[in-house]
Amino acid sequence: MSDVQSLRSSIKTTASYGPFRLLEAVPWLMLASSMRFVAYGGGVLAIPAIIVANLALLLAFIIVVWRMVRFSGGRSGLGELGLRDQLAMARTVLLPVFGMLALAAALASLSGGFVHPHVLMLGFDAIAFDQVTDIGRLWSAIVAAVMLIMVLQVDGEARPSLWRALRELAWRWRRLVPAIAMVTAAHMLLHPVQGVFRRLVYEFMLLDGVSNGLKLFAYFSFVFSFASIRLWLTIAILVLALRRSHQQLPPR
Repeated sequence: MSDVQSLRSSIKTTASYGPFRLLEAVPWLMLASSMRFVAYGGGVLAIPAIIVANLALLLAFIIVVWRMVRFSGGRSGLGELGLRDQLAMARTVLLPVFGMLALAAALASLSGGFVHPHVLMLGFDAIAFDQVTDIGRLWSAIVAAVMLIMVLQVDGEARPSLWRALRELAWRWRRLVPAIAMVTAAHMLLHPVQGVFRRLVYEFMLLDGVSNGLKLFAYFSFVFSFASIRLWLTIAILVLALRRSHQQLPPR
């Protein structure tokens, strides 16, 4: 049985979350945020924490894509896949995408034209978490568009393919390029806003008489709240653009 057949065979009816459906991705984003903190601490747990953080972020990505497709009037079974099937899809999506990120970072480093070529390796992470450069934000928007197409390939009963996703992106460039520009602009606008809240949180953490637990909760809430906003904005813009493109262009 193929990977896709395995994914589709386990589809079952899901529970309705009613008004809380926008929060479905939050637990995965919380896990991704906590694992990023562990990774920043270094040591033997850094690499496993990064792997878990990326898996959690992709699962949040899948949930938000599913909801946005349905919000926009489309049909999707992504949210009905079990955790085992979602993890199987994560393997087939993340491995080629991280290969693309590594290649882009290597080429940027060899070209000598990038001050921070390593930020290209954060293209997936920056879909939800703040990026340090504008070129990194643009690259993150491109990566998000590619991953959206790959995830929807599974929803269309096909094995995820990076090459086919890149071809699809090129085929639908009239809609997706402006959407990528809008995502980049949204990330750029969110950056200074997040910076203001970051300073407020830091000032709160320096206050005397406040428990360390409350300080950590405030900082943690700040991180995954902006991660949720960034993820939803990114996917909303791209899904709507992709649907418009499908209405105008036949599938290839």
